[in-house]
Amino acid sequence: MIRKLAMVLASAMLAACSATPTAPETPSISIADYQRAESFLPKNVRKKIRNLAVEPNWINNSSNFWFSEVDPEGNNTYYKVEPATAKVSLLFDHQQLKTSVKHDESTNFYLKINAIDVDNNQLSMRYGKQDYQCSLLTSVCDKPDKADTPSQASYSSPDGNYALGVKDWNLFLTDNRSNSISQLTFDGTEGYPYAVQNQNPKAYINKDPAKVKQRLSVYWAPDSKTVLTHRMNREKVGKLHLIQSSHNEGLRPKLYSYYYPLAGDEHLPTGDIYSVDVASKEVTKVVAPELQQTYYGGPLWGWWEDNNRFYFFEQARAKKRISFHEYNPENHQVRLIVEEKSDKFLDPWAQDAWVLPETNEVIWPSQRSGKQQYYLYDLASGKLKNKITQCDCFVRTYRALDKKTRTLYYEASGGFDDRDPYLRHLYKVNLDGTGHQLLTPEALEHSARIAPDFSYFVDISSTVQSVPTTKVRSTIDGKVVMTVGNPDVSELMAIGWRAPEPFEVLANDNKTKLYGLMYKPSNFDASKQYPVIDATYTGPHNFFTPKSFWSYFQQAQSLAELGFVVIKMDGRGTSKRNRDFHLVAYENLAAGVDDHVQAIKDLARKHSYLDVSRVGIYGFSAGGYDTAQAMFRHADFFKVGVAASGNHDFRVDKTGWNEIWLGYPVAKHWDEQTNLNMDSIAKLKGKLLLAHGELDENVNPAATMQLVDKLIKANKDFDLMIYPNRDHFLNDSDYFVRKRWDYFVEHLLGAKPVKEYQFEQN
Repeated sequence: MIRKLAMVLASAMLAACSATPTAPETPSISIADYQRAESFLPKNVRKKIRNLAVEPNWINNSSNFWFSEVDPEGNNTYYKVEPATAKVSLLFDHQQLKTSVKHDESTNFYLKINAIDVDNNQLSMRYGKQDYQCSLLTSVCDKPDKADTPSQASYSSPDGNYALGVKDWNLFLTDNRSNSISQLTFDGTEGYPYAVQNQNPKAYINKDPAKVKQRLSVYWAPDSKTVLTHRMNREKVGKLHLIQSSHNEGLRPKLYSYYYPLAGDEHLPTGDIYSVDVASKEVTKVVAPELQQTYYGGPLWGWWEDNNRFYFFEQARAKKRISFHEYNPENHQVRLIVEEKSDKFLDPWAQDAWVLPETNEVIWPSQRSGKQQYYLYDLASGKLKNKITQCDCFVRTYRALDKKTRTLYYEASGGFDDRDPYLRHLYKVNLDGTGHQLLTPEALEHSARIAPDFSYFVDISSTVQSVPTTKVRSTIDGKVVMTVGNPDVSELMAIGWRAPEPFEVLANDNKTKLYGLMYKPSNFDASKQYPVIDATYTGPHNFFTPKSFWSYFQQAQSLAELGFVVIKMDGRGTSKRNRDFHLVAYENLAAGVDDHVQAIKDLARKHSYLDVSRVGIYGFSAGGYDTAQAMFRHADFFKVGVAASGNHDFRVDKTGWNEIWLGYPVAKHWDEQTNLNMDSIAKLKGKLLLAHGELDENVNPAATMQLVDKLIKANKDFDLMIYPNRDHFLNDSDYFVRKRWDYFVEHLLGAKPVKEYQFEQN
């Protein structure tokens, strides 16, 4: 009886064991895994592809062009393409030209082609350190006689006769012919100088400040009679500081101080326009709107046209107004041409203008209809003539304008219900809005180059999963004339590379479609479960998910090789969709990660291989802000985060970027959006690694150190890495990349990292 009972109990125990899922094995990571991950780093995969696209070099003003391709040994071959006859031929006899220039076969063959003269069959080029003139008929080269041409002074006039310079913050005009110098102004000071720009401190790192030349804003008229510049008032503008702890000049740290207007500051650098008449040497302050400077550089952004008029932009603080003006040097009058306004923000990354002085018109982009479109204005009156573009799309890129036929070529995305709305296509349209035509209808990411004679265009197209093709097409109807180039990705495929997988999900509003990519390890097994890592950057000045085959060039794939599925996507608040989609970010940057959370949850419901209980996140710059914000805002969802170079409070970052999205003046929502909010920090549960370069010129290291201070005050555990002699970008630091790997391997995968793994040195 006792024996029978024991057997029953044993059977019950076996049944219970078979009904209970087997505990997952403790994952292990080997040196081979790290080596495989290293092989997929961007700097390594770039060596495993060749000739992905043909970049045309147009010959004279025709549709003919030349291009080069590199073979596996690194030698270049040069080709000529004639679209009219669909002919590809060698540009010259390579062996004969090599003999002519005495090419050393132990080195790679490469030329720097400067010009091709078809009429005289001449090739002007440089081989090594020597210039040559070569015959395209015989492929024989000669060293040209070098005339002694004096080097032109910096900021010289188009005719070379004069140069504008600055000394002791004042303007000086040099006559290059006689070398005589005339001082033009006498009241410039360091806080209120002429012409100089606010210099990026990287220009001074490890250099003698006395030998670093100031960068100037100098705009010469085409006739060399007038030169424009600015005077910038920065007397009340604050400075930031970088400390270089480790260098080759002793143990005392170096201090670098520089002007840097922070978001929310009361005083920004402002500039006035000054015009110099070269003949009289008279300097005139131009009556014009006061210009703002919100980062590095100068306040004056503009250019001269052939009608001897200068055109420039003026932007209101927080980009609620962008206006376009014309300056006439004959009477020093400034005239407003076009003005765009918003009660929220205008996107300066989408704003430009193209002046057509021959017809007295200007092409102006605007999102007034909800999507970016082009409009035609009368240059003299500033009145709207007509809307140019006619597609239900977001206009992305101005490609060319045939002034004879008044045909505009441009690229735009969207407008198709059955495809990714970010894919670009080439269109053409007449300036009066008629004759609208789609030239590249295929569901691909297209990038076009229009021939100077407007007969043909080169179309480079691909998806994240298809190798690029370069086609020559007719501008009449988009018909493919020929395919050129030989893209070679065999070495990339040989190491097991797998293309990322596109996905489509709904946003946090449960109605807006979002698009992204999943990067899976090359040894992916759908029967297993993988931790998920969100590679975040919520914008909002662009979108960040690749759409072409160049998606291979990402950190995400190398990280995936260590046993993760890495997600890259664009939620609401990023750009290039429509105005409402973009406005989600207004006064709402902290919410950018919310769509990512819902997307990962939705993907996990569709794909059993995604382990939604183990989710990590990493990002850089604004993505570093996103990462810390996600760890606080969604503390139960994100278990591990790596935040690099983060702008953790928007008031410790540049004026121009932050005030666009958050508005000005500073209001309550600024405090609600900061990562320095103690109530938010108190929610942190996961593992957080903060990283910053000590010489970060873009987002000062103080942004991370202030978060460190708050984390310490909140008694929160975290990890910190400060990188000496590193600037804003840390992905080029092998040590940082390896530490990010280690952090996710240990804390998200639950494995032991390879101790002190050493990357191969290139």
